[in-house]
Amino acid sequence: MGPAEATAMSAFGVSPIRAAVIRELARHPDGETSGQIARDLEATYHTVFRHLRELEELGLVDSDAEGDRQGQRVVYRLNRDVRDREADRLLTYLDGR
Repeated sequence: MGPAEATAMSAFGVSPIRAAVIRELARHPDGETSGQIARDLEATYHTVFRHLRELEELGLVDSDAEGDRQGQRVVYRLNRDVRDREADRLLTYLDGR
């Protein structure tokens, strides 16, 4: 992430790691596991997993997991439609519309 991106995220209170998780999933449309994302971002597994779960609850991320996930290899994918809709909502709000 460059300085311009860091400034933009800071201006709107966006978590850099959360943005990086979303970006990583956008770069891998077939999906990635939490471990793969953590390695790619050089972040802790726990941090990445927490953000993935929160993003999944918000509908921005889908997974192939069913039921109890313990011991499962879960692949996460970005829901681009939801991401685009939520980004549009933020811009609409910031524009005062």
